[in-house]
Amino acid sequence: MMETDYLVKGAGASALAFVDVMLRETDATFTIVDRRLAPGGHWNDAYPFVRLHQPSAYYGVSSRQLGRGLKDETGFNKGLYELASGVEVTNYFHQVMRDDFLPSGRVNYHPMSEIADEGEIVSLLSRERHRITVKRKVVDATILETNIPLTHTRKFATAEDVVCIPPNDLTRFAPNCRRFTVLGAGKTGIDSVLWLLSNGVAPEAICWVMPRDPWMINRAIAQPGPEFFGQTVGGMATQYEICATISSIRELCERMEAAGRWLRLDRAVWPTMFHAATVSLAELDHLRGIPNMIRMGRVQRINSDRIVLDGGESLSDPRTLYIDCTARALAHNVDNQTPVFSPGRIALQMIRQFQPTFSAALIGHLEATEGDEAVKRKLTNPVPMTDTVEDWAKGQVAGLRNQFGWTSDNKIKAWLAGCRLNVFGTTTMQVHEADAEKQAILQRIRANALPALQNLERLTQ
Repeated sequence: MMETDYLVKGAGASALAFVDVMLRETDATFTIVDRRLAPGGHWNDAYPFVRLHQPSAYYGVSSRQLGRGLKDETGFNKGLYELASGVEVTNYFHQVMRDDFLPSGRVNYHPMSEIADEGEIVSLLSRERHRITVKRKVVDATILETNIPLTHTRKFATAEDVVCIPPNDLTRFAPNCRRFTVLGAGKTGIDSVLWLLSNGVAPEAICWVMPRDPWMINRAIAQPGPEFFGQTVGGMATQYEICATISSIRELCERMEAAGRWLRLDRAVWPTMFHAATVSLAELDHLRGIPNMIRMGRVQRINSDRIVLDGGESLSDPRTLYIDCTARALAHNVDNQTPVFSPGRIALQMIRQFQPTFSAALIGHLEATEGDEAVKRKLTNPVPMTDTVEDWAKGQVAGLRNQFGWTSDNKIKAWLAGCRLNVFGTTTMQVHEADAEKQAILQRIRANALPALQNLERLTQ
């Protein structure tokens, strides 16, 4: 029989960010159970050219820096802060477990295992079972588990002579192919197109099946460091001003695009998807150079000479290599209504939009320091992943409610000031009182944050 204070289901990024804070702020013990071989969740199954879409400064656990804190000097991200590669991220999480968690003596880690009825840990290999008593809470870190191309189930059929691969195999298959069709318009599809282009494939040799055009976020508006204060913090002030004064969701899109915050591939096509893919302007320029876009809905079947889609058929070269990027990441989380805190349970979720590890870290801090469960629930309104702009607006409402609660508590404010993952917040807190230009930007934020919340509430009811 084993005992633990917290039984953690999953060893992905959010689970590790939560435990990282709890190890430093409590004397609790933790048992982490995960079906994969190593910590890091879906990063262990990611395609070889995957990178973060956000700067590395926004990701990982609070106690350990991810990356070198440098700007890229070459490539599509030139001039912006580095984006950790998949290899860097998996190595980082392996180090967190090996060098920080296990030496603490308060973490028991069970890879290649699962929890049965929350009372037993079962090895996936030996099938050996261990009873475990949870003295405090079960922490569910599976709600933010990512659906990825390598492991998802396809929703379309392929003829026997069609070669359709996940992006994990693209680097191996690509040298023997001359024509490529990328299926899907999300982050993975964008990454695959950019990898082909960056490795010398001509735009004319690429076809891109785009069931729905996406709104994308301009990466330049989400940069850490004081040199980007005007476009990052100033851009947030502009966003609040927009959200406070718009009369419709369409106007929101138009004004966010006009402000340079949101981007689209084709100004003649109105996007209907918002999955928070983030691109640089150089990446966008190259993506726009793809001449062969198929906009006829989702793929139903691929034959040797044609693609059958919801809205018709498109002829195809029989020698084409198809790259399946149709897995929808956190699609299961869009309509999630599970509270973060409930009796005996913590369900790790985003409580700030598109910031899963910051969210998990703050949830850990609240669990460690706040004894009132009702207060914790009030401060952790879930912010589900987005599928549409309407979802983005709803997420902003929940996130702003949380933010107002955090900043009204001086102890939480002090913690936020020292949290590595709270990049935007720490940047604003470091502004000197005598810096009139930056103080004016902060005043714009203070003046428009509440009106933005109220207006978005009205538009999303």
